Amino acid sequence: MSDNDRKYLAINTKLGKHFIFSIHGISIGDTMFKWKLLALSSFILLAVLSSADERGTLSIAAEHYPPYEMKEPINGLRGFDYEVSVKALSIAGYETEVEFLPWKRVIQYAEKGIVVGILSCAFNKERENYIIFSDPISAAVDGFYVRKKFSGPKPTSLEDVKEERVGSVFGYASTQELESIGFVPMTARNTEMAISLLLKKRFDYLYIGQQSTDFIIKELGVSDLLDFYPIHKIDYHLCFSKRYEGIKPIVKAFNAALLVLRKNGTYRAIHDKYK
Repeated sequence: MSDNDRKYLAINTKLGKHFIFSIHGISIGDTMFKWKLLALSSFILLAVLSSADERGTLSIAAEHYPPYEMKEPINGLRGFDYEVSVKALSIAGYETEVEFLPWKRVIQYAEKGIVVGILSCAFNKERENYIIFSDPISAAVDGFYVRKKFSGPKPTSLEDVKEERVGSVFGYASTQELESIGFVPMTARNTEMAISLLLKKRFDYLYIGQQSTDFIIKELGVSDLLDFYPIHKIDYHLCFSKRYEGIKPIVKAFNAALLVLRKNGTYRAIHDKYK
């Protein structure tokens, strides 16, 4: 379809009907006004869908993982994935409760369908057995933290430190990635413990996501003691449980609402608060 072709926004409801809005002549070079018009149309569409059936309160499980989601507000903030997800579900007509638990239990709740979904969750093949991944809600850079002035190899890939002492956090996708290619990392219960073990020289490389770890390192006051080597970027999702009853319409409504937040500037405004 060319830039000048007609664009449609359509959502299939539980009733088997389609609501379709058409916007004529939208192209890449169009003004922000037309994008806002599309966002407004999306918002109206979702409002219609929200009133079409009864919506309840959804429970989401999460680990305290700043700046993505925080158990208690930090400087008035709850985390950008927390805010985006709750806002998107609100647009779709759902009240949301977020329960904070250790990551191992978060995963168990998703596997059993106890919660509708979990934050913030990276893709891996094993999770496909029990997870429907939302459209990306944020991203993270995975890499290695080392102590300053450490004289070991400066990694640009995982293979560079395969013979070194590597640490990670139990249950994280980064840990599963290491294990999938033959690493046997020392695992910590949480990020704070992993940082402590690295500084105590229990291992020399900590493989983990940068954004969340930088936030914790700053809170711990040890930013000057560590260096970081980026390896690759991954997307984070709201990971919906396949075993939660009626999950597919919820996923569709969430993704549609997430698109609205991106187009009307709300997504960027939320993230800007954390810079």
